[in-house]
Amino acid sequence: MKKLILTAALSIAATVAITACAVQQPVDINTMSLEKTSPFETPTPKAYGENAGLYRETQMGMPAMIPHAIDNFKITRENNPCIMCHGNQAKIGAAKVKGEATAMPATHWTKVNGKLAVSASRHECLLCHATQADVQPLVGTVH
Repeated sequence: MKKLILTAALSIAATVAITACAVQQPVDINTMSLEKTSPFETPTPKAYGENAGLYRETQMGMPAMIPHAIDNFKITRENNPCIMCHGNQAKIGAAKVKGEATAMPATHWTKVNGKLAVSASRHECLLCHATQADVQPLVGTVH
């Protein structure tokens, strides 16, 4: 019984000594994360603007970015406002002209009853194309 009491007393004494000797260091917030900013800062993204001149050529095979606001565009099964400007079939394959809407490429069209129509798989433009914002890329690229 004496050994049990002695062992318990030594355990408690050791625990108290270790706890008292341990110096609590504050945690540096910058070492807690891979983020380059504080988690307490709320970044405000830059807004995109119509004709902001942000448009740049994308890499081959990548969908083009939308250089204008589309807040009021509502694409439905019966209506696609993008086609009003980008659906000019006479300009398919034509060179791009600054300040003019680029025609949808031939890959976006299909023949229905002998006439060109927007392919059903390309009707919803916003599935591939996104609006631009004047922000720095999250990850750099050499392309």
